[in-house]
Amino acid sequence: MNGLELITPTSVDGSGVSLSGAKVVFASATSISINGIFSSNYDNYLFVIRYVHEDYFRGVNMRMRLSGTDDAGSNYAYQRLQASGSSVSGARTTSFTQAEISGVDSANISGAHVYVYGPALAQPTAIRGMSVVGYLGGTIYDQAATHTLSTAYDGCTINNNLNSMTGSLTIYGFTKQSVV
Repeated sequence: MNGLELITPTSVDGSGVSLSGAKVVFASATSISINGIFSSNYDNYLFVIRYVHEDYFRGVNMRMRLSGTDDAGSNYAYQRLQASGSSVSGARTTSFTQAEISGVDSANISGAHVYVYGPALAQPTAIRGMSVVGYLGGTIYDQAATHTLSTAYDGCTINNNLNSMTGSLTIYGFTKQSVV
């Protein structure tokens, strides 16, 4: 069977972070560490996130994680595209300590799909985040990021620069295609 398969993390870390079945639930959390999600069973993953946060002008970020330790080195680069009303803007950051995966808006419901390509493979990881935030009636954020180390990771940490977020996320693995 080909498609998406729900992944249950082996554990989660962070104040206000818990597991409800396969769903990661967080309340007033500043850091959401998710362990045991990336494996050789899947090459690519989808995170579906719904959240509210307290501060605008701070993105939601991801760090790769191995055996309970985040890679906080300057091994990330990301490109952001933002569309709000009739205005479109962009920004690029290189040699950063985390990858931006979603935009934010103070006290409004936001949602994101984040695709993570090859995190459990011993090669650089690519990340693509697409989100909508409530700011000005539906601002669109589109992010592309890379993590340059050729390391196989088993988890990640999501944060928004020490500001708290409340919401939930689920993670899916894309089943591998069989060659006919």
